[in-house]
Amino acid sequence: MTADRIAVVLLAALAVGSVRASDAVTPRHLGVAEEARELSPSGVSLAVPAIVPTSFLEIADTPGPGAAGPAVRLPPPDGRAARAADEPGAPPVASPDGIEQLPRPRPTEGPSTPVLVPPAEPDLPGSLLIDDRNEPLALGEVLDSVRRHYPLLQAIERERGVAAGRLTAAMGAFDTNINMAGNALSPGTYESYLSDFGLSRLMERGGVQVFGGWRTGFGSFPTYRLGQKTANVGEFRGGITMPLARDRDIDAARAGRDKARLDQALAEPAITRSRIDYMRAAALSYWMWLGNGEREEAAERLEQLAVRRDGELGEKVARGVVANIERVDNQKNIALRRGLLVQADREVQQSAIELSLFLRDTSGRPLLPARKRMQPLPEPVKPGPTLYDVTLSRALATRPEFEKISLEREKLIVERRLAVNQTLPGIDAQLVGNQDAGYGSSPLSGPFGLERQVLQASLIFQMPAQRRDARGRLQSVDSQLVQIDRRLQFLTDQVRAEVQDAWSRIERAYEFHKQAVQQEDLAKLVAEAEREQFRLGRSDILRVTLREQARFDADLVEIAARQEYWKADAELRAADTSLDRLGADAAWTSLLGPLPAAVLPPQPAAKP
Repeated sequence: MTADRIAVVLLAALAVGSVRASDAVTPRHLGVAEEARELSPSGVSLAVPAIVPTSFLEIADTPGPGAAGPAVRLPPPDGRAARAADEPGAPPVASPDGIEQLPRPRPTEGPSTPVLVPPAEPDLPGSLLIDDRNEPLALGEVLDSVRRHYPLLQAIERERGVAAGRLTAAMGAFDTNINMAGNALSPGTYESYLSDFGLSRLMERGGVQVFGGWRTGFGSFPTYRLGQKTANVGEFRGGITMPLARDRDIDAARAGRDKARLDQALAEPAITRSRIDYMRAAALSYWMWLGNGEREEAAERLEQLAVRRDGELGEKVARGVVANIERVDNQKNIALRRGLLVQADREVQQSAIELSLFLRDTSGRPLLPARKRMQPLPEPVKPGPTLYDVTLSRALATRPEFEKISLEREKLIVERRLAVNQTLPGIDAQLVGNQDAGYGSSPLSGPFGLERQVLQASLIFQMPAQRRDARGRLQSVDSQLVQIDRRLQFLTDQVRAEVQDAWSRIERAYEFHKQAVQQEDLAKLVAEAEREQFRLGRSDILRVTLREQARFDADLVEIAARQEYWKADAELRAADTSLDRLGADAAWTSLLGPLPAAVLPPQPAAKP
C-alpha cells in the first residue's frame, strides 16, 4: 500500500472517530441534572431539566445504562430503480492494490441519476363522506357524536326497552282474570241451564286475593245438586283470601316484580359502562389521528430539507465545487424520505378511518375527517398535587360497576326473602259471601226454597314436612351473597389500582415530555450546526443526513410523548368516569386546569 493511500485511510479513520466521539453519550441513571451549560450560540440555556423521580408510590424508577425507548421501525423503501453502477454489464473499477471501487462516471455524460418522482395524492373513492369543515375537530365533538350516533351504544341502550318488557311481563301476575262458563242439560229427567261469570285478582300488597262474580241456575235439579239453583235474577258472590304466614310479606309474583324492577335499573350501569368504554376508544383514536398528522408533517419537513439541498448541490456540481456523487447520495435520501412520507400518509389515512367509526353525521353514517380539521397536539399540563386523591374519590363514588354489583346484591336479597318465606307454613283465611236476587229467593217459597244470604269463613293450612326446597334455596342464596361481598372487595381494589396506574402514567408522561423537548432542542441545534458546516464545505452529505435523521427521530419522540400524555389523560378520565361528563358538558374543567381547545367542542357564536 502506498504512502498516499495510508494517509488517506488514516484521515478517514480520524474523521469517523471524530463523528462517533461527538455522537457518544455516557449512559447514566436518572438523577439530579447538572448545572446549565451554554450550548446555543444565541445564548439560550439548553440545560437538561431535573427529573422528578417521585410518584404516589414514592419510588424512583432508575433504568440501567442500557435502557432505551421504543424503537420506531420503518419498513424498507420500495424503490425498484437500480443505480447505473449496479446495472448488469457495468464492470467494477479495480484499484492498483486489487480493491474494487465504484465505477467512474463517463467524462461526457456524468453519473446516471434516476428521475425523482414525488408521491401522488391518494385517490379516494367517491362514495366516502368527508368532513371538510374549516374549524378544527375537537375531542368533545367526537365524544358527543359517540353519545348521539354510535350504533353499538344505541344497541346497548335498547336494554332499557328489554328490561321494561320484562317488568311488564312480571306485572302480569297481578292482572285481573276473567272467567266465564255455561252449561245446558236438555232433554233429560232434569232439564237445567247454568251460567257463571267471575273476576279474580292477586293484589300487590299482603298477598291478598279478591274474587267476585255472578251466576244463574235455572231448571230442575236433583236433590244432591240443589245448590246450583238460583233465583230468577241470579246469585252474586264475592270473597277474599288472606295469607297469615307464608306469602304474606312476599310471594313468587311479588319477587318476580321486584327482580324485574332491579333488572330495569341494572340496564343503566351497563349502558354507562359501555358509553365510557366507547368514549375512551374514541378519545384514543382521536389522539392517534392528531399524532399521526404531526408525524406526517415531520416527515414532510425532513423530505423538504433534502429537496432544497438538491437544488443547492445542483448549483455546486455545475460550478465544480463538489462531486456529482454527493448529489446522487442526496437524491437517494430524497427517495427514502418520500417513502417515509408515504408511510406516514398511510398512517394518517388509517387513523382517520378508525376515527370515522366514532365521528358520524346526523343520520349515523361514518365521516372521514379532512386534514384541514387537524390541529397540533396540545402541550401537556402538569398534574395538580391533589389530582390523585380527588380522582380516586370520584371513581369510588361514580363508577357504574359499584351500582351494578349493588343492584345484583339487592336481587339476591329478594331471592333470600322468598326462600325464607317458603320455610313458613301456609295458613290462609278465606271469607266468601253469596247473595240471591229476584223471585224465589225467600225461604218461604216452598220446601226447596233458596236462602237469601250466605256468609262462609274458612281457614286453610298447608306445609311440606321436610321443607328441603326452601332450605336448599336459602343455603344457595347465602353463599351467593358471600360471593357478592368478595367481588365488591376486589372491585374496590381494582378501581383503586386503575386510578393509580392512570395517575402514574399521566404523571410520568409529563416528566418524559420534558426530556423529549430537551432532546428535540438539542437535536435541532446540532442539525442546524451541521447544515451550516456543510454550507461552508466543512462537512459532507453523510453527516448532514445523520444529523437530520437524529432531529427527525427526536421530533417523533416528542410527538409520541405528547400523544402518550393525552392518551393517559383519556385513561384517567375513563377511570373516574369524568370522560362521560366531558362529552356532555363543554364548560367542565378538571384539576388539570382549563381544558385545551383540542379537547372542548366548538362553542356556538353568541347572538347579538
